Formats: sequence, structure tokens, C-alpha cells
Amino acid sequence: MDSSSSPVLKRICFSIWYGMLKVQRAVLIVTSVFITLLVFGAVLMRYVFHYPGMEVEEIATLVAFWLYFTGASYGAYERSHIKTELIHLVLKQPRQYAVAKSIASLITLVLAGVMAYWGYTFFVWGIQKWARSPVLQMPMVFSQSSIFVGAVFMSLYFLAELVDNVRQALGLVPVIMPPGVE
Repeated sequence: MDSSSSPVLKRICFSIWYGMLKVQRAVLIVTSVFITLLVFGAVLMRYVFHYPGMEVEEIATLVAFWLYFTGASYGAYERSHIKTELIHLVLKQPRQYAVAKSIASLITLVLAGVMAYWGYTFFVWGIQKWARSPVLQMPMVFSQSSIFVGAVFMSLYFLAELVDNVRQALGLVPVIMPPGVE
């Protein structure tokens, strides 16, 4: 590949990258608003109209799957996922710390890959069994697929984090670093 096509390829890759983030943000907003409205509706149905409203709770559960796993993948992008970092108290040299972060990123990526594989097998199983929800008979694969999609995105973002950490360990500038990340 010649040097003149590299900026175009880089621009395309970054466009796809940031486009995926916009889609994830939209899913987070839409599912959050939808679940809020569903819960409000369920409260009205149960306590004002004295109707159990099991179908509303069922829809909220199915939508919540997408909210949770999209939120998990977005947290992986932001690098704001739950982690315990005590190694910086032991390793004072920036390069040693970057190597330790690289190892932690590799372990995290492997675990996310295992989760993606499990999510894929669960998704395929869901297609084969075509299980349906008890009240509305909605295909469960719609919510089950969120596990696979979320795990794939988490793996992608953890891979980017690994690349950035390895580059820092080598004394290079990170490629993709979300705002506010060290």
C-alpha cells in the first residue's frame, strides 16, 4: 500500500469506528428512555388500573438486555469498566507500568473473546431452539443476540486498548485513546 492511500484508509477506519460509537450511543439513549417509559407504564397499570401488566415487564426485560450489553461495550470503549488497579503503587517506572497494563489488557481481551464465543454459541442455540417469551411469545433470540453483539464490541475495544498499551510500553504514542484516559 502506498503512502497516498494510507490517509484515506485511516479516515475510512476512523469513520467506521466513530459511526459504531454513534450507533451505540443512540441504542443507549433509546433503550434507556424506552425502559423508563415501560417501568412508568407498569407502575400505572399495577397501582392505578390494578392490572398486572406482565407483558410490559417482559418487554422491559428484553429491552434491558440491549441496554446492559451496549452499556458494557461502551464502558469498554471509554475504558471506564470496573477494574482494580493497584499495580501503579508498586511499579513507579512508566514503562514497567505500561507493560503491566499490556498484560492486563491481554487477559481482558482473552476473557472477552471467551465471552464472545459463548455469546455466539448461545445466539446460535437461540436460533435453533427459537424459544419464545412466556406472555407475548416474542422470540428470545432478539434479547439473547445482545450478549453476542456486546461481547464482540467489548473484544474490539479491548483489542484497541491492548494495542494502545503495547504501544505505550514500546514508547510509542497510542493510536486510539478515548477522551479522559491516561
